[in-house]
Amino acid sequence: MAESLESFKSYIGKKETAADVITAAAMVKFAATLGQENPPMEKGAPIPPGWYGAFFPASHRPSQMRLDGQASGGGIAPPIPLPRRRIGGTRVRFHEPLRIGDEITRVTEIADIQIDDGPNGAMATILERNSISSSRGLGVVEERDMVMLSEARAGAAPATPLPAPAQAAWRQVVEPNPPLLFRFSAIRFNSHRIHYDRDYVTKVEKLPGLVVRWRCAARSCRRAGWPRSILRAFARSTIPAASPSPETRRPMGARLSSGRWMETAGLP
Repeated sequence: MAESLESFKSYIGKKETAADVITAAAMVKFAATLGQENPPMEKGAPIPPGWYGAFFPASHRPSQMRLDGQASGGGIAPPIPLPRRRIGGTRVRFHEPLRIGDEITRVTEIADIQIDDGPNGAMATILERNSISSSRGLGVVEERDMVMLSEARAGAAPATPLPAPAQAAWRQVVEPNPPLLFRFSAIRFNSHRIHYDRDYVTKVEKLPGLVVRWRCAARSCRRAGWPRSILRAFARSTIPAASPSPETRRPMGARLSSGRWMETAGLP
């Protein structure tokens, strides 16, 4: 299979553009889902870091949907024939705050594709780069490692996650219950069934529970004391985090405008 998977590297460099408008209604939905008060509502108000995820919804039709709810291909997405999909890691750089009322543009690029077809099964890692801009210039650059796995590779023993640092400045426990996960997927128009369909995720993908997106945990752990001037953040996946068990999340680093690093509760 390795040779046929290598052919998908022809998608490297492909780009597509989408447009959207930042609305106060989306901020209300995020705040309600995460149990936060006083979301930004006024035109021109900056939105919290990371809440750009409410925009540019997926647009694939039911006829273009895989069994897992993800798009089967189309556009610049390579139709790699591997049945399991995960996010292997995410890196975000914040350049300029996005604001209520902004007309925003997203340029999505397939920056790289890596193929690993070994004795444990096949894996393809697609590096997707999303650059979001407003009339003031570049606002956010997000890179995602989209991992596609064969059944054998998905069923292999997961890596052991690194422990959270013992001397973290603060620690917060998040209970990723089904209503939270469903509402978070609905805001993002994310139909990937591993996040909300417990029968599917446990019986078909053989995971212990609903998979928690790192974005959801990171948003949930945002608290009033956090500065808004985060410059960049990152998360790396080693093992899927499943609900309903409350657990302290693995650390996610975020660099502040002061140049200091802080540890925030993140998720693989």
